[in-house]
Amino acid sequence: MNREDPGLSTLSTLSTVQIPGHGRFYVTDSALEMVGVFGGALHCYLGGGGCRKQGLYFSRTLPRKPLRCRIMPGERDQTQSGPGEPELDISVSHDLAPKLDGAVLDFGLYNKMQRFVWRSLPGVKGPQCTCLRSTGVPAGKRSPCLDDAGIGLTDLP
Repeated sequence: MNREDPGLSTLSTLSTVQIPGHGRFYVTDSALEMVGVFGGALHCYLGGGGCRKQGLYFSRTLPRKPLRCRIMPGERDQTQSGPGEPELDISVSHDLAPKLDGAVLDFGLYNKMQRFVWRSLPGVKGPQCTCLRSTGVPAGKRSPCLDDAGIGLTDLP
């Protein structure tokens, strides 16, 4: 799969994830596999910091009131799934949910670190961060970039 092209040609290898009341996003096979490796749960949320005003974060710890998403397996996943496989739990925060319609969640080597990233966020208006870890207008020249800080998967306090 071409990791730089989140276009329609790759959607047949992706699974669809329904966000209650907010549309859907897509998740690559690599990302689904790594959610399982990290314990079967992944929470996606916005936070402060980074090179933009809103950082895109991931945690293995689900918060108190997450929007739990429904994973609808892609064609390849349906043939590989079987009994005894762990159930995956992906959730998003209420403030991030409206920005994810049509987005693509991936896991791979980005900026020399293995990490979850949003390859595309069509629901975000305005400039998008080129490091795939933040969204919104720039926070200023002296604001630290999340990739420079080496922040990967975190847990919510």
